Amino acid sequence: MPQQANQPLPDGYQLEGYRISSVLSCGGFSIVYLAYDDNDHPVAIKEYLPSQLALRKEGDALPSIADENLATFRYGMKCFFEEGRSLAGLSHPNVVRVLNFFRANETVYMVMRYERGRTLQEHIQARRR
Repeated sequence: MPQQANQPLPDGYQLEGYRISSVLSCGGFSIVYLAYDDNDHPVAIKEYLPSQLALRKEGDALPSIADENLATFRYGMKCFFEEGRSLAGLSHPNVVRVLNFFRANETVYMVMRYERGRTLQEHIQARRR
C-alpha cells in the first residue's frame, strides 16, 4: 500500500503566536513552513510529522496516529523536543538559530530564524558542477 503524504497546515493558520504563510519543504519526517511572528518577522517552523507514523488529512490540524505507532511517535516527539532544546542553546554563525520550540496539535514544533538563500542540497549540487 503506498504511503500517503501528510497535508500541511493551511496558509493563515495561527499557531502559538505565529501565522503560517506557506510551505517551504515537505519530507517523510517533517513539514517546514514560512511563518510570521506577532511583530511580522519571518520565521521557519519545522513540524514533527513522520509520514510512516502519523497522517494528517486536509482540513485537520491534528494528525491521526494508529495505536501500534503511538509509542514510537511519542518517542520521536521527545527526541525532536530535546533537539530543539539543545539547538536553542547553541549560537554559531553556521547553524540556524532556534528561537522557540513547543508542543501543539499533538506534535512538536521548532521555530527557527528564517534565512533566505540556497538549501544545503542546492549548495552541494552547485559545488559539484
